[in-house]
Amino acid sequence: MSEADWTPDAIAHALPTPDMRVEFWRQLNLTKFDELEALGARWRKVIEDLEAAADRGRQVHAHQLQHGELPSSYQDVTTLVTERQVA
Repeated sequence: MSEADWTPDAIAHALPTPDMRVEFWRQLNLTKFDELEALGARWRKVIEDLEAAADRGRQVHAHQLQHGELPSSYQDVTTLVTERQVA
């Protein structure tokens, strides 16, 4: 989506969770008019970063399905996370 196509409604609909949407609307309602453009830019960056992370996740998943393991640049930390949750 080009920068000119973004509206507050489009930003809210692009956010993946209700909590994020509520926070966006809260900030929008409390932001001074002269700071609205910067607020929109920050939230567009959040959306772009989330979309990029989701794309990387899909690529890693596809690699793992095809090769049976994570790409060499990734490390499986599942056991570390599980051990910390048990402790």
